[in-house]
Amino acid sequence: MSEAILSESLMTIGEFDAYLESQQHGSLWELVAGRIVAMTNPSEVHEKIASNIGAPLATAMNPKGCHVYQGGIGVQRSDRPTGTNRTKPDVVVRCGRVGTRNFITDALAVVEVPSPSTIDVDRGEKLQFYKALPTLRHIALVYQDQMRVEHYRKTDLGWELETLTHADDVLLFDALAFTIALDSIYFGIEPTNVHRLAG
Repeated sequence: MSEAILSESLMTIGEFDAYLESQQHGSLWELVAGRIVAMTNPSEVHEKIASNIGAPLATAMNPKGCHVYQGGIGVQRSDRPTGTNRTKPDVVVRCGRVGTRNFITDALAVVEVPSPSTIDVDRGEKLQFYKALPTLRHIALVYQDQMRVEHYRKTDLGWELETLTHADDVLLFDALAFTIALDSIYFGIEPTNVHRLAG
C-alpha cells in the first residue's frame, strides 16, 4: 500500500528510525530499497479485502501459536539497523512469542493489496525484498480493481508464481495449512468495483 517516494537519497533502517522520531506520524511511511515511501490512505475496498483475508487467517493461526497483523507492524530482514527495507504489509503472519518491537524478522506469509498507483512498487522492489527473506514462504498480491491474486510460493527450487482469477479459485498457503477461495476474499465488494476477468 505504498505510493510516493519522498526521498531519492538512500537511507538505512537506523537513519529511517531517526527520521521517524522527528515526525509526528511515523506510521505513514515505509523504507523500500533505502528510500522513504509514503503509504496511501486506504480505500474501503482495500480494507475490506485485507480484512476478508486477515480475519479468517487469524482464526486459523491463533490455535497454532501464530499471529496475524494487518498493516501496522514492520517487516525487515534482521535486527541490524544497516538494512534498507522495512515494509508494512497489509497482512502478515508470524509464529512464536509476541514481542515488544515495532517490526518482525520472521514473517511466514505476507499479503499486499496494491492499487493501480502502488502496483509498480509492490511488484517491483518490495516483491524482491520479500523473496529475499529467509523465513518467508508465501507472498500474495491481491488486486483491488480486478479479481486477481498473484501467489508466490517458495519451493525447494525457488519461487513459483500462481495466478488466480476466478471466484472458485483457491488461495492455498500450504506452509500454514490455510485456504481461502477468491469469492471469500472479494466478499461484500460491489461488482462495479471489481472487474471479474473472463476465463
